[in-house]
Amino acid sequence: MAQPRFRLGLLTAAAAVGLAACGTLDDTVHVAPGKMDAWLADKPDGTHHLYASVLIGGQRNRVLNQERAGLAAFEAGDYAIAAASFDDALNHIETIYADNPRAKKARSNFTPERSKEFKGEAYERAMAFYYRGLIYLAQGDYGNARAVFQGGQLQDAFAEDQRYQSDFAVLDVLSGWASQCEGNTALARDFYSRATQSRAGIFVPASGDRTLAIADMGLSPKKVGEGDYGESLAYIAPDPVPEASVTFMARGVPYRANFGEDLYWQATTRGGRQVDKILAGKAEFKDGATIVGAVSLQLADVALDVASWNAPDDDDYDHNRRHHHKDSDEGDDDSDEALAWAAGLAILGVGALLVAESTAPEADTRYWDNLPAHIDYTTLPPDTFPTEAVFKDSSGATLGSQPVRIHADPNNRCSLVYVKSRRAAEVPAAAPNASLER
Repeated sequence: MAQPRFRLGLLTAAAAVGLAACGTLDDTVHVAPGKMDAWLADKPDGTHHLYASVLIGGQRNRVLNQERAGLAAFEAGDYAIAAASFDDALNHIETIYADNPRAKKARSNFTPERSKEFKGEAYERAMAFYYRGLIYLAQGDYGNARAVFQGGQLQDAFAEDQRYQSDFAVLDVLSGWASQCEGNTALARDFYSRATQSRAGIFVPASGDRTLAIADMGLSPKKVGEGDYGESLAYIAPDPVPEASVTFMARGVPYRANFGEDLYWQATTRGGRQVDKILAGKAEFKDGATIVGAVSLQLADVALDVASWNAPDDDDYDHNRRHHHKDSDEGDDDSDEALAWAAGLAILGVGALLVAESTAPEADTRYWDNLPAHIDYTTLPPDTFPTEAVFKDSSGATLGSQPVRIHADPNNRCSLVYVKSRRAAEVPAAAPNASLER
């Protein structure tokens, strides 16, 4: 009875080929050299590897790559290029919630969540609005700055846990600052009041201050998948760095920045996401299909054994044919029926295992890797402009300093000073976990 077992072996081998084929996906885009050169021509020095990824990474990673590159352009002081990147990212963030074919595809059991267009978690979306608002501040467009900061607060409002909805307090401080620079003191007070209600003791600018000095400190939180199949999104605290605080120096006078926002806190207090429930369902489906496949193949093996017991050997079969024994015919019928069951169960088992392997419950662990760990800031009186930012460790010892760029609005109402303790461009060209390969 070697033949039935050989057929089952063929089915199992076919399954193995099918399973192996599930793991090789590559959606990077080939870009002609001339097109890439034209795209990079006006981009700031040092950011070209990030802007190249905007084209190479394709539509699926477009928002993430625009955010990473836009932040590097903003740090370099190129407002126009940075604004274009963040405008593109925000346009996609605000439209991707529509009920479109891509969203439906992402909800399928057989499509990995990371195959959808990246829009980021609530803290990442809020930070895209944060940077776009800073660009508006630098350009002296305070009305749009305030509107964009509040757009970021709306993204933060999507937390399921009511305690943490709209608690991105620094965005309300910045909205108040934009109103203060615009000359609307009543609106400024309202936003500052909202900020202190979200977080008691948060620093509020003095009414006469006219320079905002803001610093992005440390490294971003990381995303990982937990659970049997990585179906549960979790966060890892940022890697420790020595810089713990920053002081802005203006005419020899130190202005120490105040703590504004902790991105790891924002990432981990969002509550459960609706997509987590979808992924949990995918994980259960994968488990069920795996069990069905394994049990079906075991039963197919049993059916093959039954077939082998009922089938006569070759000598008995020839003898029985000559003498037309009825019980021999019955044995043949039992053997054929067992073989049919074995084949059917084998097909069912292999099919179930292929379905299980194709089911993709893994959480999307792509993340915006040149974000900071926390945002610190202070404000200064009129005509007081910092010339450098001094970074210190937790003991207060000086680690080093860097010159700052002053962004004064065209009407000379307010100024913005921005620094980053870790250079935005000093990350790899490809975002973490951006590949579709499994």
